[in-house]
Amino acid sequence: MSQDVELIINHTSDLFFHEIPQNQSTQLYRLLDAPLTKYFIGIFRNIFNQEPLNFDWDWTRTWNENFHAIPSDGLLYSSRLSAAIFFPFSILLFALIMKDIFGDDRFFIILSILLFSLNSLLLLHTRRAMAESGMIFFLLLSLFTFSKIPKKWFFLASIPIALAINTKQTLFFLIPLAIIIIIFYFKKHWKTLGLQLGLFFIILVGIFYVLNPIMWKEPIKVALQMMKARKELTQNQTIAIGSVTPEFLINKHSEKITAFIAQIFILDPAPQDINNYQNEINPSISRYFQNPLHKGFLRNLLGGTIYFILFIFGFYQSFYFLDRKHKLIFLSGFILLSLEILFLFKIPFQRYYLPAIPFTIIFAMIGLKQSILNLKNSHLFDSYKKLKN
Repeated sequence: MSQDVELIINHTSDLFFHEIPQNQSTQLYRLLDAPLTKYFIGIFRNIFNQEPLNFDWDWTRTWNENFHAIPSDGLLYSSRLSAAIFFPFSILLFALIMKDIFGDDRFFIILSILLFSLNSLLLLHTRRAMAESGMIFFLLLSLFTFSKIPKKWFFLASIPIALAINTKQTLFFLIPLAIIIIIFYFKKHWKTLGLQLGLFFIILVGIFYVLNPIMWKEPIKVALQMMKARKELTQNQTIAIGSVTPEFLINKHSEKITAFIAQIFILDPAPQDINNYQNEINPSISRYFQNPLHKGFLRNLLGGTIYFILFIFGFYQSFYFLDRKHKLIFLSGFILLSLEILFLFKIPFQRYYLPAIPFTIIFAMIGLKQSILNLKNSHLFDSYKKLKN
């Protein structure tokens, strides 16, 4: 699909929606997938002078039967680089966000940066030729913009949000979050509120339209087709997985909460969503996990439990620790993301939970800081100082 980069320049009309397309699968991918990742891959593929793949992978066939769809080393490298290049900038954005929250408290800023940059889930998923690295970057760019942009220009926050949802639709929760912030800022000024919301949606829809050439000819019709295709894909995935491993599906809210806790705090990084090519990629997986950073520190029941307790305590303390603006951004953002996970996710693929990682680190650091402060102010600490003296 990275060939869409060349088509935009040379054969734009080939990207438009057709009732009877020449290639059914490519049109379906354009309806289903957020486009930015394929554009980044296409740009880097051209920079490194790599030929595109002309064969699609068929997940119903064996590894050997998909031989022609296996990318060359050069193509795989350039594609992965197009994703991985975002991660250093994500670390920088996260550092700026933590500085904004913790001020001059360098210990917690540095510790949070280490937790983020060495997070084994991020180290794995941000180096794959997939959407997750760009998703994390544009999520953090959106949150940073919410925090720093002047109120009168807040409608321009639609720009990073538009880029975010055109990288991964999971970040759709940023739209209601921005609407909540706009309402909070301008609730006493109805004309300004209407103007802000109007400009916000004009820019948001405009960027979405520009980045999806399949919509250029019939935007409303294609938008409906996009929603229909996404719904059908989710239903087909659920049916397919339910027929083979029904225990893998999560329908109850309690199961979804358990899956969230397990994937974020405890389970090892997952190189595959489904183990249908286990034998062929086991050697690569084994080599990857020889690096202890890739396996992850404290990703076990004990370490995960401590991390989770700090996160829960920090989430509670955030109502008192954060100022009004940061409460609105990070508490509301995490709640909206949690509701999205709770009501829309039925398949607990690890990569689906990655947007929660920055939030969990923020709350865990608040929890750790408040725990230390509480300990220092406790009678136990006073008794320790007296014994020491």
